[in-house]
Amino acid sequence: MNVRKLAIKGGAGLGGTILLAGAMWLHAYQPKVEARMLDPIRTDGGVGEEVATPAFTVRVDGVAAARSLAPDSILDGEPAVGTDGVYVVVRARAMSRDEPVELRSAVLETPGGYTYEAEPRPGGDQVPGAVLQPMLWTSTAFVFELPKNRLAGAHLVVGTGGLLPQLSSAADIDLGLTGPRAADLVRKAPERYNVREGS
Repeated sequence: MNVRKLAIKGGAGLGGTILLAGAMWLHAYQPKVEARMLDPIRTDGGVGEEVATPAFTVRVDGVAAARSLAPDSILDGEPAVGTDGVYVVVRARAMSRDEPVELRSAVLETPGGYTYEAEPRPGGDQVPGAVLQPMLWTSTAFVFELPKNRLAGAHLVVGTGGLLPQLSSAADIDLGLTGPRAADLVRKAPERYNVREGS
C-alpha cells in the first residue's frame, strides 16, 4: 500500500514536471503578437472626403501650421505658447452613426514610424473635446506638436479608442502633405495662432 501511494505521488510529480517543461517550451516558441494586430480597424480617406467607419464619420476640412499658439486667456499681454518644432492644427467635422461616441484618440503618424498624439497645450488656446451625436455634424480641431522636418507625409489617425482597440473604429486620413507643401506650411506658419477661430 505504501509502495502504491509512493508510485502515485511519484507519477503525479513526474507528470507535473513534464507539463511544466512543455508549457515553458511553448511559451518560448509562441508566435509574437505584433503591435499592428492590436490596432483598430482603419478606414482610409483624404482631406475633404467623408470617411465613414462603423461608429462615426469624419471629414478633415483643413490643415494649418503655427509657430506658437495664442494663450487661452482673456487677459491682454499673456505670452504665446511656443515650441521648438511646429504646431499642426487639423480642422475636422465628425458625427456618430447610431449612438453618441467620443473620439478618444487622435494621432499624427509620420514616415519612419513616428507618432504624435493630440494633446492640450498648457496655457494654449484649444477646442474642447465633444461627444459626437448621430447624424449631427460637430466641428473640432486636433493640435499636434512635432519637429518641423516630420510634417511631410503625415497622416491623421482618429478613432474611438477603448479597452479593446482592435475592436474599435479609426479613420486614417492622408493629409496630402508632400515635401513641398509641408515646407510651404512651415515657412508660412504664423505666430499666436488662435485654435478656436482658426487664424
